[in-house]
Amino acid sequence: MKRFRLDLLLAVLFLLVMGFRVLTPLLHEVLGIVLLAGLALHLWWNRAWFAALGRGKWRRLRVVQAMLVVLLLVSTLTALGTGLIISNHVLRAFWAGSALHSSILVHQLHVASAYFMAIFLGMHIGMYWAGLWARLKTWPVLRTVEAHPSLRFWVLVLIGWAGCAYARLDHFGDRMLMRHVFQTPAGSLPGAAVYLFILCLLGLYAIAFYYLQRRLARPKQPVQLVVEKGGTSS
Repeated sequence: MKRFRLDLLLAVLFLLVMGFRVLTPLLHEVLGIVLLAGLALHLWWNRAWFAALGRGKWRRLRVVQAMLVVLLLVSTLTALGTGLIISNHVLRAFWAGSALHSSILVHQLHVASAYFMAIFLGMHIGMYWAGLWARLKTWPVLRTVEAHPSLRFWVLVLIGWAGCAYARLDHFGDRMLMRHVFQTPAGSLPGAAVYLFILCLLGLYAIAFYYLQRRLARPKQPVQLVVEKGGTSS
């Protein structure tokens, strides 16, 4: 239970930090540091997963899952590490005056890695969605969604559409390519809408990776041999 609560806290912290337009710069930095501390605890509690990498068979699903974890870890550490370097409030005394602190490249890397992190975190949620849904579907509203497959389908469609819309409104592609982005249509959205759209974005990638996992988990179909009359198998 404590791991589930920590995971939920990390998701909420990430959601808040990504809504940087809604937050004051100081609060954005404080939440980022808390997120880093929570991530360290998360990795420590799940150290057995890393220790088990050298054991067992590496089928295609396990390879994809391991690659996702590595990409998420790299993007997260990059986003949080560069955030510490460019801090203008909490850690300004450590970095003020240094070339890295004022580097445009470091600032762009911070933004780009955060947006990659959003994609990989959404996929990571999808990786464990079966277990998460077993806990969440006991909530009254979600129980209704679970009981009506057609409603569940349209909810997923709406989440996917909203996630794609927000990625377009906030120029995700340009940000991840480290291009200069000064203002986007997403910047004029109210705070509640921003957080709802970010949540849908995470849901979009969670849905995509969940169904990708199901496809990869299917056993390969045996090759059918056709035997022609009076001939040999081919």
